[in-house]
Amino acid sequence: MAATIYAIINQKGGVGKTTETINMARALCTEGKRVLAIDADPQGNLSGILAAEAVEPDQLTFADVLMGEAIHAVEVDGIWECLTVIPGNPNTTKAIQQLQSEHGREYRLREALAQVDDRFDVILIDCAPSLELHTINALAAAHRALVVCTPGKFSLDGLSQLQLSFDSVARYYNPLLTVAGVIVNGNRNTITHRSWINDLIEASPWTILTPYVPFWSVIQDAQEAGLGLDEWPDDKARQTYEIYARHLAALDELELRPHLEKMFPKHDYSTLEA
Repeated sequence: MAATIYAIINQKGGVGKTTETINMARALCTEGKRVLAIDADPQGNLSGILAAEAVEPDQLTFADVLMGEAIHAVEVDGIWECLTVIPGNPNTTKAIQQLQSEHGREYRLREALAQVDDRFDVILIDCAPSLELHTINALAAAHRALVVCTPGKFSLDGLSQLQLSFDSVARYYNPLLTVAGVIVNGNRNTITHRSWINDLIEASPWTILTPYVPFWSVIQDAQEAGLGLDEWPDDKARQTYEIYARHLAALDELELRPHLEKMFPKHDYSTLEA
């Protein structure tokens, strides 16, 4: 069975796309699913967390996939069992410049993934904060897009631009692309944030996934330590892990109650709907 491919996206940086990708990957791996995480951002932050070994300057990366290299030649082991990573680095920027005059340049990633998608259950593409060729490749390859945003006026204003981009990709490159939902990251539950989220719900053409991800330092702490939230000794970590699991349950990628009972056997989930 072919993998489901998700593009985690926003054209604005610093909204938590990489964090969402990491924690989705962790929950899927603990569910026993085979996950391929693709770092399509030239900054390479996903690789720095999820790749088992540091990415060397002369190593094959996502840029080489865009230039025609096979996935199996580029992939590296991830930090968790069931996880495979396509690392990224600044060479991605050079690759998209070299491809500007190439025919079929928007389909390079789709063609590469078609050769390996039966090896994985879920493929997660951490997109760059732009709508350039590398992001178009991600959307052309994906079945579903996940929009990650933070509470604020600029994020709300950017949704209309994203919708135009999705419509364009669906029209010219990938008519089967759907937007699976919007994830709100960094919620402080202030009056201002609650007001913005209400505006988002009214304005968004897409489903807003709940719960919203809180602005808690435990997320960054666990991430920088290379640990899953389920491995971090803090009840806030458990609560946050549950949020990411709920997102995946809303996407039909796992059954929530059995998953959480397996992950946190000491916690009572008897009142949670299965």
